[in-house]
Order: sequence, then C-alpha cells, then structure tokens
Amino acid sequence: MSDFLLMLPTLNEEEALGALGPEIPKWMDVLVVDGGSTDRSRQIAEGLGYGFLPQKFGRGKGCGVRSAMEYFLGKDYQYMGMIDTDYTNLPSEMERMLAAMKNNGYDLVLGARDRGTQRELLGRFSLFINSSTSGVTSFAYRMRLPDIQTSYWLFSRSAVETLFPLLVATGFEIEYDMVYNSWMKGLRIGTVPVTIRKRLGTTKFTNYLRLKQIYHGLRYVNKSLYAMATGKRTNGRNP
Repeated sequence: MSDFLLMLPTLNEEEALGALGPEIPKWMDVLVVDGGSTDRSRQIAEGLGYGFLPQKFGRGKGCGVRSAMEYFLGKDYQYMGMIDTDYTNLPSEMERMLAAMKNNGYDLVLGARDRGTQRELLGRFSLFINSSTSGVTSFAYRMRLPDIQTSYWLFSRSAVETLFPLLVATGFEIEYDMVYNSWMKGLRIGTVPVTIRKRLGTTKFTNYLRLKQIYHGLRYVNKSLYAMATGKRTNGRNP
C-alpha cells in the first residue's frame, strides 16, 4: 500500500473523472468521496480501481473532506492530497507539493493558482472574490496565503489528526475552516505555484456561492480576531 492517499471529491463528474484517471500517478492510492452522484461516477471510479466512499455528515464539499479525513485516519497513510475532480487540476502537481512539504517541514501545503489564468478560466468576479478573501485572511493571520480558495491541498498525517476533530464546515467554506484551525493550532502552512486548466462539465460553484465566500471569509476573520484578543490561539510555528 502507498503512504499517499489522493482524495477526489465528486458529484456527477463522470466525464471529468474518466479523463483525469489516466493522469494520476500509479504510486498514489485514490479515494473518490461522493456527494450523491446520479451519473456513472461510481462505475468509472471502481473501473479505474479506486476506492469509492459515499460521504458522511451531510451534503456539501465540507462533509466530503471530513469523510475523507476520517477514512484516512483509519488507515496507515502518511499524506493526504486533495484536488478537484472536474479536470481543472493536474494530479502531477502533488509531487512538487509533497517535495515542498518534506523539504521545508510544512504540515499543510496549498497550491497557489496563477491569477491571470484564474481570470481567464473562472472570470473576473470569481478572481475578485478569491483575491479579496485571500488578502483579508493573509492580513489577519500575518501569513502569505495568495489562494485560500485553492482546490490543491496536501496534508501530513499529523495535520489531519489535528484538524479532523475541529472541522465543522459542510460546504465550500471548508477552506476557511481548515486554514483557521491550522492557524489556531500553529500548523506550518506552505504554498506552491500550480497550474489550472478548463474544467469538463458544468460548474456547481454559482455566483451565489461565490458571494457566500465573502461572508464566510469575514466570519472566520472575526473568529480569528476574537481568538487573538482573548489569547485562545495556540502559540504558532508559522514562518
């Protein structure tokens, strides 16, 4: 068994999953965590030899991430990677992220997507939301977090052990939940530039959900300010 588990959160991504499969390095174990697909996502995943896990805790990406972490902790893996299943992410980028983690002693590594490419593929509004929330969060945490809504994540085992009991997010606000709790516990967070490309299929991230990201970002920043004011934050180890 590999010491690396790649988690793919999925909801009706049969086309993209089929295209992504051949690109995933053979040394990775793969777990598809499904949020209730009604297409052939499960058949494609199992045909590729991947694990398939219907997510727990409810609907939404956050529930899928937490389900994957619970599964991960029940195995002997040392690293858990996560990318979107919509074909926008390159699985090979995980190799550079893993090297950065090992070489620098990071607990988490986030992939930082090029802003020009984000604007071209995702639109100016999406880039504005991401840049704004990333900027506010970076300022509040005194850290460099250029792409907090990234779809590229890599966790060490100790990071998953720390974060899993603390996470409560059910939807796309899971990114804020993970960064907030990493900061609260003093985990070391690194970033690596990564590539994105045009997705296959129809996006599920509507403008309404993008606007909600502003609300969630401000909510977690407010929680952070309260933690600093009351001295409830663990003494951090972030560079």
